[in-house]
Amino acid sequence: MLFRQLFDRESSTYTYLIADLNVQEAILVDPVLEGVERDLKLLKELGLTLRYCLETHIHADHITGTGKFGR
Repeated sequence: MLFRQLFDRESSTYTYLIADLNVQEAILVDPVLEGVERDLKLLKELGLTLRYCLETHIHADHITGTGKFGR
């Protein structure tokens, strides 16, 4: 199991990466638009396949990045 908290200074938000290292699959919790490239790079570096994005809440001061992750 991998758990990593990622902070984006531009939007002052946290994204969480949770992964099962046995099957190399991951979920991103609350990804933000400003962090999409960072998140994609990290997933690639760790050899993980993104399976899900989870939005726990919405704020008016930043935009979700979920729509930028392709299937």
